[in-house]
Amino acid sequence: MIKYVKRVVLGLIIIGAIAGGVWYCMQPETLIVVVAGKNTISPEVNGTGRVSGNKSTTVYADVTGVVDSRNVQVGDRVSVGDKLVDYVVDSHERQAQYAKTEAEYSKLILDADKSKKAKYEKMMNDATAQINNCAMTYTSLEQEMRKLSNETYKEDRFITQSLKEYESDELKLQARIAEKQQDLAQVEVELKKIELLSEDEYDDNDRESSRKNRIDKKVDKATDLHEQIVKLQRELSDIQVDKLTLPVEGMNPENHEKYLELQANMETVLKIWNEAKSQKEFAQTMLLSNGDIYGREQQVMLYDQNLANVEKELNKAKAGTSATSDGIVTACYVDKGAAVEKGAPMVVIETDDDYVVKMKVSKYDVASIKEGQMAEIRIGDKVYSGKVSKIQQTAENDASGKAKAVVEIKIDTTDKLIVGLEADVTLKLDEEADALSIPLGCVYDDDNGSYIYVLEDGIVTKKYVETGVSDNDMIAVSGISVGDHVIMDPQVIEYVGEEVKEVIYEQ
Repeated sequence: MIKYVKRVVLGLIIIGAIAGGVWYCMQPETLIVVVAGKNTISPEVNGTGRVSGNKSTTVYADVTGVVDSRNVQVGDRVSVGDKLVDYVVDSHERQAQYAKTEAEYSKLILDADKSKKAKYEKMMNDATAQINNCAMTYTSLEQEMRKLSNETYKEDRFITQSLKEYESDELKLQARIAEKQQDLAQVEVELKKIELLSEDEYDDNDRESSRKNRIDKKVDKATDLHEQIVKLQRELSDIQVDKLTLPVEGMNPENHEKYLELQANMETVLKIWNEAKSQKEFAQTMLLSNGDIYGREQQVMLYDQNLANVEKELNKAKAGTSATSDGIVTACYVDKGAAVEKGAPMVVIETDDDYVVKMKVSKYDVASIKEGQMAEIRIGDKVYSGKVSKIQQTAENDASGKAKAVVEIKIDTTDKLIVGLEADVTLKLDEEADALSIPLGCVYDDDNGSYIYVLEDGIVTKKYVETGVSDNDMIAVSGISVGDHVIMDPQVIEYVGEEVKEVIYEQ
């Protein structure tokens, strides 16, 4: 009997358990939900960047030359005036010596030209004065002779024939003189051409010396032609005197003697006059062939300026190139033995009195970032405050190839930081009060955008929404209303379209 009762009790227990399990399985699933409401969101943007100087200074080569030594390496900390690079100065010293010799020689040439010009100017002035005196004296003698001859002169056949012969000889001599004068003029032209030759047409070994030699040869030729002209002019003067001393028929001895005296005086004056003319012409020729003194002076000025420039470059080469600002060397473009052009970049220095962190952020985050926003920068175990100083207007690719905006955060510190270290950055964005928001864990994303799961009449429903600013806990959304029940259970995807029970999460 007892066994029978035990069996009945056991059977009832089993039946009850089965019935309870069936009832439990038929009950709706329970999910955790939150009630959408308005909150104050303090958004943040987190990221990493590298420490760099706020300003980079590129130091350029002061001279064209060869680097003798580089005194800094990447990572060295330098101060204004620290020697960065030394130059080989041999070539600069040779250029300076050559420029000095060239300048001194040009001054010697100028002094010689000035002395020669003064000599020929004096010769021309003296000859001009002599010519004027001779002209006045000759005119006076000619008037006396004409007066005397008009009173007593009687022309006869002998005198007429002699006059013709003298005149014929005069014409021949004048023709020869004209020929010599043409030759002299040609020499003057050649002298002028030599002066106008460019330096490239001079001898390579000693251009100025070669030029002076050519000028001297032409001057010698001009002098020889001048002497020939003077000789012919003397012969012409002799003929003219002989013509003047022809016997004059009808003169008494006293008048004839006076006549001859006047002729002798006129002969002397005429010789002196012709010689003075030749002297003046020669002096004028030499003044022209001597060149333009002003041009020589300009050349001396150019050589002096060139010497000053070369010596300045030599001093720069001796001084080397120094740092123009305090900071850390971040790049070196030259090394010992490198040939550089003046103005070529040599060293890059980043200032170490003002540091920034350059952080790359997404296109979504950059819209919320403004200059002046505060930031927290962690470098190792030290934390610094900072402020957004610049948002670059050109994007850069990150390690995965995605385009990111670059934000510069100025670090507020007087510490000497190491440029290039990685820093963790937290940007504090502007707060948004009374924002309709839900916990971050409630929001999901797919190709169509952001979405959440809500309970509508107890049924799990998927709903797309627009998201806004967020902080570490909450995110602003639009597309729902205050009081909507949003599911935050990670298993919700299994119950879409089903009826569930809810348990409201109290934050």
